[in-house]
Amino acid sequence: MPSLKSIRQGVTTQLGVGFVAIYDSVGELPITNINQGDGAYVKSVNGYYISDGIGWRSTTLANKDPYWEIEPSGTDREIVDSATPLIVIAKANDSDNPNLVNQSVGSDSAQYMVDVTNDSSVFTFTPKTKLQIAEAVAAGNLTDSNGDFVYTFKWSDGINFVNKDVTIIYNTASGGGAFSWGGDRALSIFYGNTQIDYWSILVTSQTGADFGDMSYNQYYMGADISNGSRCCFTGGHSNNDSISYVTSSTTSNATDFGDMTRNNFGTANASNGTRGVMAGGANPPNDVGQGWNGIEYITIATTGDGTTFGNLAASREHGAGASDGTYMGICGGQNPVKMNNIDRITFDTTGNATDFGDLLFARRFFAGHGNGNRVTMVGGEDDYNGGVGTGVGNDIDTFVLATPGNATLFGQVGNFTQEHGCTGNGDYAAMCGGSLAYDGGGGTYSTITRWSMATTGNGSDIGNLAFARKIGGATSGSPS
Repeated sequence: MPSLKSIRQGVTTQLGVGFVAIYDSVGELPITNINQGDGAYVKSVNGYYISDGIGWRSTTLANKDPYWEIEPSGTDREIVDSATPLIVIAKANDSDNPNLVNQSVGSDSAQYMVDVTNDSSVFTFTPKTKLQIAEAVAAGNLTDSNGDFVYTFKWSDGINFVNKDVTIIYNTASGGGAFSWGGDRALSIFYGNTQIDYWSILVTSQTGADFGDMSYNQYYMGADISNGSRCCFTGGHSNNDSISYVTSSTTSNATDFGDMTRNNFGTANASNGTRGVMAGGANPPNDVGQGWNGIEYITIATTGDGTTFGNLAASREHGAGASDGTYMGICGGQNPVKMNNIDRITFDTTGNATDFGDLLFARRFFAGHGNGNRVTMVGGEDDYNGGVGTGVGNDIDTFVLATPGNATLFGQVGNFTQEHGCTGNGDYAAMCGGSLAYDGGGGTYSTITRWSMATTGNGSDIGNLAFARKIGGATSGSPS
């Protein structure tokens, strides 16, 4: 029988008065020529043995695995909105190693969606803002604003580890929460054919595509009614009282929703995610040029006919509407001359509108978008640029619906434009199409222009519709 020294495998460490030798199995442990205090490690059992000079005694010093003291709950966790951090409790322990290493990490997309901090067992996922998410999508770092990532909670003792994957869901696409009356996918409809275009409010270089068709070809239709999923179009010239809808996530033809209380076109539309409101307008040939003072509404989630809401402070047609979720502003229009009036209603309470303030100048054939903080109104035929009845503007007005008062200048867009569509996703507003002159002689546009709602400033072009279009409107909803 060879001596312990002769079969030692070259890797030894001093242990007490002897040495540690490495063996593949217990049967290889020597039984002669051993000294008290000699040590051996047996790979097959992951165990250490000490010799008493006669035989071998197990030390039972095998490495113990880390374990969950507090396991993170669930396999899917959701961030409810951009203002509310997600808290996850997770803690590991180890019976033979109190110095575990925290190796928890998120997948690649996590860095663009949240900031993660850890204090002992408390993990805090602070969501990026909707605007930061939108910018990450636009830069190509995220595929869309409705996403998730995997966060791996993991601790290691240097040999073994305990871990758990949790999917963190963060949906900033509109359709709930603080902004529920639009989304990242814009839908637009214009005079000339029945095609509904769609495009992304987040993408900075694009061409619109065919979403589906309306069942009829109208102009001066109302739009910008949405609950983040269902998007509605209303009325139109040629004695039309129809309301149609599409689901923003699924390309398809429009479906009948119901009827307005009367034939109507040139309405000012807006929604708060629950109710869609149509205000003013004209019923040819009865009140064309004079406008109507009626307001009606629909419940977006439930198909059906319009219901009387109340009356405007002043009759109008070809005005523009916008929402902050609580209030709707009904702006400008004509009766029969162009108007600068802003009326206001409260969505949840039917009744008459009250006078709110004034736009920078009188205008018609324009459009706007609002979020929870402000409203912006853009372009239109006005009495400022180029003279009465002939001027078309490129200014963006802004005001806060919670506080009555007059509009101020927000910025400008590149095209002097009227008869365009305007919508948004809360973070951005975007306009599309339109014309330079009422008769189209000054040109018809395909341009899509966007501006941030967060800070005053000018718009920038982010693409084009499939072709130049005018006399229409736009709305938006979630793409998924």
